[in-house]
Amino acid sequence: MRTKYLSVLMVALFMAVLSFSYAIAAEKRCTVEGRKVECPVQPDRVLEKAAEKFEQEALSMMEGVAGSTYGISAYDYLTGVGKRTPKTKLTKGDSGYGMVTGKTELWDRVKKPAPGETVYNQWVHNWSPKFDKTLVPGADPNEGKQWYYVYCVDCHGWNLQGDGPSAYLLDPKPRILTRGSDYMNKKTNLELFMAIKGGGEAIDLSPVMPTWGNVLQDQDIWNIIAFIRAMADVPPPKTLKDYLNPKSSFNPKSKANSITPLNAAQNEEFEEAQEMLEAMLGGRGVIEGGKFVEGGLRKKPEDVATKVKKGY
Repeated sequence: MRTKYLSVLMVALFMAVLSFSYAIAAEKRCTVEGRKVECPVQPDRVLEKAAEKFEQEALSMMEGVAGSTYGISAYDYLTGVGKRTPKTKLTKGDSGYGMVTGKTELWDRVKKPAPGETVYNQWVHNWSPKFDKTLVPGADPNEGKQWYYVYCVDCHGWNLQGDGPSAYLLDPKPRILTRGSDYMNKKTNLELFMAIKGGGEAIDLSPVMPTWGNVLQDQDIWNIIAFIRAMADVPPPKTLKDYLNPKSSFNPKSKANSITPLNAAQNEEFEEAQEMLEAMLGGRGVIEGGKFVEGGLRKKPEDVATKVKKGY
C-alpha cells in the first residue's frame, strides 16, 4: 500500500514539475529582450479555416483541378509552384497533377531542365520568391526556403503566418515568423539556431517545437534562418505580385545578426551552445559535432558568401 501511495506521489510530483516547467516556458515564450510582449500566434478560428483550405487544396490536387483555394490565382501551396500547363488558363483546366500521369507542370514548363540542384530551383522558384541577396552572411535564403517548405510548413504555414494545417491541433500555437519589428527581429540568430536544431526545450521553450538537428545539418539551419530574416514583417500576400516581391524589415547590421555561419566557429557563445546541442542529440552518425557533409543543396558558408557576391 505504501508503495502504491509513493508511486502516486511521485507521479503527482512529476506532473507538478512538468506543469511548472510549461508555465515558465509559456512566460518566456512571450518575452523578448527581457520584456513581455504579445505572443504572435493566430486565433483558433483562423487556424481551423486554414486547415480546411489545405484539405480542399489537397483534394483539388488529386483531382487535377487548376486554381487555388488560397485566393492567389494559380498558386498551389502544397508544392510551392503554380498550377499551370499548356491547357490551363491559370484558374481553369487541368492542373497537371490529375489523370495519374506522374507528371506535374514542371514537365510542361521546363523543356530542358538543368542538371543537379538547379532542377529543383527551377521548379520552386517559378511561383515563390527568389531572393537576390542575403541578410545573414554565409547563408542562402533561397536554399533555406526549400528546407522550410519541406519541414516547417505543417506548423508555421507556407507564408510563415503560423497557420500550417496542423497548427490548430497544437498547444501552444506556432509563432507567426513574419512578426519582425516587435518580435522576431529581436530574437538573435543564435536563439533561432538553437530553437531549430535543439527544439523548443533547448532554449527553455515548449517541446511542441521539435528537434531538427538529427535531420538538418547546421548549414541547412542557417539557410532557414536567412529565409526567416528575409520575410520579416512581410504581410500575407493579396496578389501573386505581392507574394513574389517580399520586402523585409530585418536590419543585417543589428546585434541580433552578430553571429553568422561565417563567424560562428570562432564565437565562444555559439561554441558553448553547440556543445550543449550536440550532447542533446542522438543518432547523429556522419554529422556528429555539426560536421559539414557536402552535396545536393548544401554548400559551405564561404561558398554561399561567394555565390551571393556573384549575384547568385
